[in-house]
Amino acid sequence: MTRAAEFTAELIRTTSRGLAGLSTARLFEKVEASDTRYGESGFDSWRKALSARLEALASALEADDPKLFADDMVWFRAVITSRDVEAGDVLVALESMRETLTAQLPGTNDTSIDRFFDAAAKALEEPAAQSTGLQQGSRALELFDLALVGDLASARNYLLEGVRAGTFSLNEAVVDILLPAAREAGRRWHVGEMGVAAEHVITATLRSALHGLTAALPATTRNGKAVLVAAVPGDAHDTGLVAFALLLEQDGWRVALAGADTPADEIDATAAAYECDVIAVSATLVAQRYALTSYLGSRDSTIPVLVGGAALRSEEDAKKLGADGFATDLINGVQSARMLVGLS
Repeated sequence: MTRAAEFTAELIRTTSRGLAGLSTARLFEKVEASDTRYGESGFDSWRKALSARLEALASALEADDPKLFADDMVWFRAVITSRDVEAGDVLVALESMRETLTAQLPGTNDTSIDRFFDAAAKALEEPAAQSTGLQQGSRALELFDLALVGDLASARNYLLEGVRAGTFSLNEAVVDILLPAAREAGRRWHVGEMGVAAEHVITATLRSALHGLTAALPATTRNGKAVLVAAVPGDAHDTGLVAFALLLEQDGWRVALAGADTPADEIDATAAAYECDVIAVSATLVAQRYALTSYLGSRDSTIPVLVGGAALRSEEDAKKLGADGFATDLINGVQSARMLVGLS
C-alpha cells in the first residue's frame, strides 16, 4: 500500500458519515421521485448503507485489492434489491460515491481509486447470482424446516440422535447440516422471504441444537491447550463461532468463548487471563476488516492469532495483516490451531 493510498483510506474512514451524506444527496438528485421511492426514512437508510460501503472501500484501498470493494457492492446489491430497490439504483449510488470522493478529497486522483470503482461497476454489470436455497431432501433442509416451525425440541433431537446413532458424524452435523441451515435463514431474510423475528427464532433454535450436541459426544482427552474464540467489534455473527468452539472442544482444547462483537482492546488481556495458547478471531464482512486490522496492528502479546471469515482473502492476506494463521473453514481452523501450538 502506498502512502497516498493509506492517507486516502484513513481520510475516507474518518469522514465516512459526511461523505455518505453527500453521496446520498447526489443519489437522490439523480433518481427520479427518490423521496417517494425510498420512503420517509430513505435518506437516512441510504446514508448508513453508503457509510458502510465507504468503510469497505477504505479496507480495499489498504489491501490494494479492488475485488474486496467489488464483492462488498455485489453483496449490498443482493441485500437492497430484496427490499424492492432497483438494481440500477446501486450503480447510481456507486457513481454518486465516486463523484463525491473526487470532489471532496484532496489528492484522490493521485491514488487511482478509479480502478476500485471500475471493478465494482464491472461486477455490478454482471447478472446477480441466483441462490436456490437448500437442496430438496437434504438433511440441512430437514433441520431448517424444524427450526422454521419453531420446534426447538425436535431440531435439537434431530442433530443429537443423528450423531448418537452414527447417521452422521459431528463434523457432518456442524459443517454439512447446521451451518447451511443457518445460512439459509440469512438468505431468506436478505431476499425478504421472512422477517427479522422469524430469522431470530431459526438462528436461536439452531444455536440451541448446536449446544445440545455436546450430550452426544464422548469424553475427550484434553490436549493441554486452551483457546479464546471471538469476533471483532461490529461482527454480530456468532453461530459459526459456537460451532468452531464445539469442534475445538471435541479436539481436546479448553475453550474460552467470548463470542460476537468482542472489544478489540480486551482480546489479548482476556486470552492471557484465561491462560490461552491461541486466539481465534473472525471477521465476517469486508466492512469489519478494519477492526481486525487495527487489532492485529496494535497488539504486543505473544499469543498467536488464528483468523478467519469472509473479510479475508487468503493465508497470505491474513499474514500481511499480522495474523499467525488463517482458517479456510472450521475443520481447517482446528488443524491450523493445532499447528500454531505444535500439536501433531
